Amino acid sequence: MNKQNNKARRVAPGVPIDDYVAKQMADPEFAREYEALGPEFELVSQLIALRIKRKMSQRDLAAKLGTQQPSIARFERRLGTTDLAFLRRIAEALDADLSISLKPRRGKAAEKAA
Repeated sequence: MNKQNNKARRVAPGVPIDDYVAKQMADPEFAREYEALGPEFELVSQLIALRIKRKMSQRDLAAKLGTQQPSIARFERRLGTTDLAFLRRIAEALDADLSISLKPRRGKAAEKAA
């Protein structure tokens, strides 16, 4: 979504997010942007699930990393540090392996390379 047309849309409290997303997916630009964020959402979801499985609060994880709880909250909301060093520190604190990969896209660029 470009910045000129990117007006913040608020969802009324109590409106199921799945219904909202389903409606927005009818917009091809929204759908493209949403799909592009899939890997980020998946990684953050995995980290949150593992933190909870390890019975750690955001404060516990932050203490283990030597940072403050708001840093973890921002990361979990995808507003904070997303560099690899920070991800490695989180993985280490959660006693987990971090695996990141690049996969070639299929399409015009792949066809040109062939």
